[in-house]
Amino acid sequence: MKQTKNIISFFERVIEDDRLYPSHISMYVSLLQFWSLNRFQNPFRICRKEVMNLSKIKSLSTYHKCIRELHCAGFIIYSPNYNSYIGSLIEIIDFESEVKDKNKLFQNQNLLPKEETCFYVPMIDEVERYFTERDFSPGEANQFYSFYQSIDWKLCNKKPMKCWQSAARNWISRVKNVNQ
Repeated sequence: MKQTKNIISFFERVIEDDRLYPSHISMYVSLLQFWSLNRFQNPFRICRKEVMNLSKIKSLSTYHKCIRELHCAGFIIYSPNYNSYIGSLIEIIDFESEVKDKNKLFQNQNLLPKEETCFYVPMIDEVERYFTERDFSPGEANQFYSFYQSIDWKLCNKKPMKCWQSAARNWISRVKNVNQ
């Protein structure tokens, strides 16, 4: 019963939020399944491999992107754990009790403003994959990562970065111009 209410509330919010894609929906439904297997206890532990398998997500990048975006959008509370034997903690947000108990207005409100993004610091392997897909060496990816890590992922005007991929495209563009 609890799972049915949560999935209905989730789909109502999906209709309102155009940033959620089928991969997000698939992941959330698989998380609901794991939640039910854990007898609806919050928080519960997940194994990345099992979630990816159940949600039919093949890419590590897509998995990490979807789980972070579900967290940023307020559907789940995600506490990553980098020990694969322990697993990460997930808490499914109960929208009904949130509205009643805490007066958090998820209704008639977008989850995040459309122009605001939830920036996350990428993992080095994500950056390396991004650079190698564009025919650049992992060494160049490491230079990019180290540079922005040293300045706390801020832009030259000291504003926080919104999209590391955009900064990487600019980096690649500058490297190409220098090499010509």
